[in-house]
Amino acid sequence: MMTSSVISVMIGIGICDSLSMLVAIIVKHVILNLYRDECTIPVGYLFYRIFWVLQYFRADVIRCSTWLGVLMAFTKYLALKFVARPSFKIVSNVSFGFYATFISFFISCLFSLFNYMRIEIVEYGTWTPDKKCGLDVTGTWSLYMMQPSHFYEFLNQYLLKILIFLNAFLTRILPCILLPIITVLLFLELQKTKKKASTNSFIIRKCTERTTSLVIFMAVTYFISSLPAGIFTSFQVPYSDLGIVQLSIFVDHFCNTILTVNASLHCFICFAMSSEYRKTVKEVCRIRPKDFNLNSVLQGGSTVNVSRTQ
Repeated sequence: MMTSSVISVMIGIGICDSLSMLVAIIVKHVILNLYRDECTIPVGYLFYRIFWVLQYFRADVIRCSTWLGVLMAFTKYLALKFVARPSFKIVSNVSFGFYATFISFFISCLFSLFNYMRIEIVEYGTWTPDKKCGLDVTGTWSLYMMQPSHFYEFLNQYLLKILIFLNAFLTRILPCILLPIITVLLFLELQKTKKKASTNSFIIRKCTERTTSLVIFMAVTYFISSLPAGIFTSFQVPYSDLGIVQLSIFVDHFCNTILTVNASLHCFICFAMSSEYRKTVKEVCRIRPKDFNLNSVLQGGSTVNVSRTQ
């Protein structure tokens, strides 16, 4: 049974990570099919359109996963900071995590929509099979290419530059700034909680420490995988020469590799750090706890049978 908004946010992160890796595999297959020789029938308009949709859908779920990582840390901080205030108990509800995940995904989709409009697919020629190819086909096929949209070319590409900067800052740079700050605040709040807590709250403190370790791990991995790509992408705003663009693409590919590894490890890290996450996994997999008895526990001169659950 899920009892915390952190678990529902973890589920959102898991879904986004799974979709991002699945789409990455599909996009790689699509890219391999884009490059064809002179004797192969070129891909059509719909193929390019699907490729572009998949590209920005993957960027969408990666952005959403990053935002949810920040949200998870901030939610945990609020739950510790204002634990005595009833008005803040809503942030610990499971429903709050699901609502926040949906809102984050919706806002991320709006960003992806504007990014999707950056490119338009145009016809630039026709293709007919050469006789030397020996193809038993007749007819003519249109050739398509992707180019910057005329809408973003308006005002000397200022709209495009603003979009690139906002995308780099909100997707890559800002989360890398917020996560370390929230992690430090969460650590300080944890120290205050330790001083106030009694010995009976040892289990609660242990769970909180594990959650803090999880947040620190995510902060470090997001910092390594997102900040370099965000910085080099923002360089495209003042510098639009080909060298900067190619360097930015190379760094982005490198960071995407780290993001993929990071996404692959999330489920294992969450499983190791969170007892609620483990309970949820056991419930989904229908793994029932085993009961066993501890023999002869002496209490006040009498023998008591104690049953425990593992």
